[in-house]
Amino acid sequence: MPTKRVALLGCLALLAACAPRAADSSIDAVDAAPPASSQGDVAAADRVTDAPAAAAPAVDAPSDADSDPSGGMPDLDELEQARAAAGCAVSNDIGDLDDIRIYCQMPADVRAFLERENTCQHFAGEEAYDEARRLELETASERYCDGRERIFADLYDRHHDDCALREALIGVGNRYDLFTDVAADHCRPQDVR
Repeated sequence: MPTKRVALLGCLALLAACAPRAADSSIDAVDAAPPASSQGDVAAADRVTDAPAAAAPAVDAPSDADSDPSGGMPDLDELEQARAAAGCAVSNDIGDLDDIRIYCQMPADVRAFLERENTCQHFAGEEAYDEARRLELETASERYCDGRERIFADLYDRHHDDCALREALIGVGNRYDLFTDVAADHCRPQDVR
């Protein structure tokens, strides 16, 4: 049972690190969890609950005007405001506020990847309530999700020499857990060894 609790805390911490608006509600859920039963569990739980705070600087924190009080997905008004402020026409396939904010500064290949990845994420969150829907979701997953790590790694390699673009791709990689074979390195001199 303690292993399941630590795994749950780890999942909550990962969710909090990936979705800044969800961090507040996830931390509340972690704080509300019953205390661990042994000293080893306490140490593991402390490491897990500290993870969102350590990961927070890598993700742009939303301003108070952008924060969603429900801690969930942005509402239509927030998405439309972000699209209007983006500086170009942003595809309606983009449903993540951070992706909308960087979309117009990205080259065409990165924009296409953002559209594909957002579509992948959309279908990954859908429920297969019957056989026809299950087939539709499998087809969409094959079309939009298969090979996403390889495509991302290729983009990262292709644009590695552009520091600002590399930083934006690091954010995308962190958001969508795409660093499978790519080492996330930042442009700051102190991070280069």
